[in-house]
Amino acid sequence: MRRHPPISIPRNLEAFAVEPDAAQVAWRGLPSGPIEFSCADTSLTFQSDGGPGAVSLDHLPPNSKLTIRVTPSSGSTHELPITTPAPPPGERLARFATMSDLHLGSTKFGLVKKLREKNAEIPHPMRCAVAAGNEAQAWGAEQLILKGDLTHHTRADEWPQLEELVRGFQVPYLFTLGNHDRQPKKKGIDTDKGLANAGLDFSPVDSIDLPGIRIVVADTTIPTKGHGQTSKITDEVVGLLSSSDTPVFLGIHHHFEQFVLPWFWPPGIPTWEGLPFLKAIRAANHRLMVSCGHTHRNRAYTRKGVLISEVASPKDFPGVWAGYTVYEGGIAQTVRRVATPSAIAWTDNTRKAVGGIWSMWAPGYLDQRCFSHPWE
Repeated sequence: MRRHPPISIPRNLEAFAVEPDAAQVAWRGLPSGPIEFSCADTSLTFQSDGGPGAVSLDHLPPNSKLTIRVTPSSGSTHELPITTPAPPPGERLARFATMSDLHLGSTKFGLVKKLREKNAEIPHPMRCAVAAGNEAQAWGAEQLILKGDLTHHTRADEWPQLEELVRGFQVPYLFTLGNHDRQPKKKGIDTDKGLANAGLDFSPVDSIDLPGIRIVVADTTIPTKGHGQTSKITDEVVGLLSSSDTPVFLGIHHHFEQFVLPWFWPPGIPTWEGLPFLKAIRAANHRLMVSCGHTHRNRAYTRKGVLISEVASPKDFPGVWAGYTVYEGGIAQTVRRVATPSAIAWTDNTRKAVGGIWSMWAPGYLDQRCFSHPWE
């Protein structure tokens, strides 16, 4: 058996997430043993096993240019420059978090040459979803939002996994469905039956009010189809937005297509439905943010005056959940890697998917994962 030399230079060490008062550092490999991380007045020690990992540094000064110092017990200090964003105006009012594309029941990931996990006591989709939920709640989320593709092929054995997951949450949750939840494959069952078996009540459009924000979730799926639609939910969503005295966060599964024809897989909401929908919700409440999943990558953009973020899956590289901090004058998004060792060991391995292209496509840019957005 070939032995690899000890790691002396950090591989892919990066500041993966920043927010007004915190930052997350992630890496592919650091030397085994204690590693000290320090920034401003915060420091902590992490026991590295030589593999991938991530740590978070809290209580950082906002709107500041800082340096994170990473010091192994043996070896030189590595420095990471970061800039913490300024928080939106006003007091902090609430926190919530989202997860997309859990795919409970899946056993592999990739396109042609698929990556498989062998002899796992807990399958990686469930392991990563549980870890993401626990980390989001530890971060301070008062509500969890699940944005579709909760099951992989709506099989009878997948819905009990979803029931087990949500029963483990210590905070309330809302959920919507994705195309995988509406496309029964071999041994798949009807979606309504699966939801009933899991003891889950589902509404195509649902909402909850937190201090400073109304959270709305809406079902953009078409039974047996992969792409999305908005025509069936527009009136109800517009009603919830226009009746709110606060800003609104809208969580859906499908992304909005940029062109008439999709230019990457999977297809989302066509422009002839998506653009009128965005125009309608913008007119209903201009203090608005939309977040979706489906693409398994991180991205943010503005269309028809509406800020839209796409957030990747917790189960494949980079393996993330998104946190939202609500202020009187805006909202801050942070996308963090799932740091639990048993989860990040798997998700980091999936960077090899699609011939390694996935490692460049899925993470997105830091300023599109983490940002402060003031309401107009």
